[in-house]
Amino acid sequence: MTTTKQNTPAAKLRSGGIEATIWGNPKSEGKGFRYSVTYSRSYKVDDQWRTASNFSEIDNLKLARLALKVQDRIDELKANDKLS
Repeated sequence: MTTTKQNTPAAKLRSGGIEATIWGNPKSEGKGFRYSVTYSRSYKVDDQWRTASNFSEIDNLKLARLALKVQDRIDELKANDKLS
């Protein structure tokens, strides 16, 4: 993982208004990280941007494509963890 600061995402990826945030949590054994992902959707109401964690049926394909990219990025992060 490229950062050790707590509460800082390991990576963020986007597909349109959908964002995936990858979090690195140190393993209890010491070396390396376990990764988790949160997904959110941005939308605008009047002139204010808001986020939600629920998705409509039309978001499914974007979520699927984004999930594949997220897995690739997690694989890269794990490979970098092994080098550290």
